[in-house]
Amino acid sequence: MAMEQIDNVMKTEFSDMLHVKSQQMKARLRDSVIMKPIKGDVFAYDGIGNVEAKEIVGRHQAVAFSELDYSRRKMSRRRFEITLPIDASDVRGTLLNPQGDYAAACVRAMERVFDRIVIEALFATVLTGRDFETTVSFATDGGLTVDATAGVTYEKLLEANENFIDNEVGTDMPENFIMGISGEEHTALMKETELVSGDYSRQYVVDKGQMQVACGIELKKFGGSIARPMLSVSAGNVRDCFVASKRGVCVGISKEMSVSIDKRPDLIETSQVQIVYELGAVRTEGLLVQKFQTTHAV
Repeated sequence: MAMEQIDNVMKTEFSDMLHVKSQQMKARLRDSVIMKPIKGDVFAYDGIGNVEAKEIVGRHQAVAFSELDYSRRKMSRRRFEITLPIDASDVRGTLLNPQGDYAAACVRAMERVFDRIVIEALFATVLTGRDFETTVSFATDGGLTVDATAGVTYEKLLEANENFIDNEVGTDMPENFIMGISGEEHTALMKETELVSGDYSRQYVVDKGQMQVACGIELKKFGGSIARPMLSVSAGNVRDCFVASKRGVCVGISKEMSVSIDKRPDLIETSQVQIVYELGAVRTEGLLVQKFQTTHAV
């Protein structure tokens, strides 16, 4: 074999692209929350409660002011960053400049941060009061729990809707609801005849083999078998899914994602890709959020 043929055999062909491992690519809850810009370390989310009219008996009655519930909730900003080094030697060795792919990987990671912050806020303890001196748990805030550990069924979705109706959520004005589930819950819902059969609904809720809406609730799907799932699973294999109004969480953005690619003069032939993100989230009202507990199959 001629020397030039040997050289051709020994050459390694490198791809002009990087394979992106299976992962969440974008924030799935960005269109399902209230978004506010925030300044400073702390942001106060203010809300008002119900006020009732009083009957006037007789003439020339004195004015009696009505009581109005007023709430203030604390939202603290949190900062996240990812920094990845790029060695020029690696670039030459692979015949590939990975800067753009590294930056895209960082952005995807930060998009997942958005969802994680929102899901944490759904059931988190909230600080309220003028000076945020009062601690309010999820249950104390009026948050309800639907026990679907015996099975994710049509009846359990009806229970969640009943809870909203009984608490005057979405009864006077159209309310958009979301439900966070994993693949296990999705499979269970797909087996419910009342949700997929045209005999019960004229809505086209299944698209390309996946259910998009169940009982009028938009489904948001998250991986249940990944290393760090969005929906937490307790030691007793109980998964905390959620059903919530799109008014249930407020996200404050202190600093939008900023991506920078800079030289590192302190390191030999090295540059870095860095992304920084500052945000926070708080539950706006307990009655707008429900914990939907299911059983995680081991």
